[in-house]
Parts: sequence; C-alpha cells; structure tokens
Amino acid sequence: MWELEKIAKVLKHRIIKSEEELDNKPSILFCGMDSYQKRGLHSEAKKVGFKPVYSMKHPSIKVVMQKSSSRKIETDKFKTITIDIEHFWYLCRKLL
Repeated sequence: MWELEKIAKVLKHRIIKSEEELDNKPSILFCGMDSYQKRGLHSEAKKVGFKPVYSMKHPSIKVVMQKSSSRKIETDKFKTITIDIEHFWYLCRKLL
C-alpha cells in the first residue's frame, strides 16, 4: 500500500501545480467498463482534480476492471500507471 500512497503524493503535487497553471492536470482513462460506469467515475475523477479522457495513448493513470485476484500496480515505459478500481477509490479518498 505504500506504493499507492507514494503515487497519491505525486498526483496531489501535480494537481496543486495544475491549479497554479504550472503543469497539466493528470489524465485518467477507465478501461473495461460500460458507458454508465464511466460517466459516474468521470464525475468522481473531476472532483479529485483529474482530467478524465475517453481515449488517449498514454494517460497518467489507467484504471482497469480486473477480475483476477492479483491486484498489481504497473508502470510502463511511458509512465502510465495501471491500477484497478479499488485502488482508484483509495486514491480518491487520499486526494480529497
């Protein structure tokens, strides 16, 4: 869980910088969900300070609906962080 807290600190810093117009808002992409779920999650993401997108090649955060029991946090070479929906809700609580 400390990895998720470290990610939350970095995102909080980026969100604060974006409010001061020194950086772009972190983008978030939801995958593997229907449009109704995405609509609700987009409004939650906006409240926290993310910029929800419907399609983007390399977003800051990628949230996937995972069915497996392994809930790994992955980062690719483009620095896109892939998390599951439960980790997203944890980030929302930490960022508010």
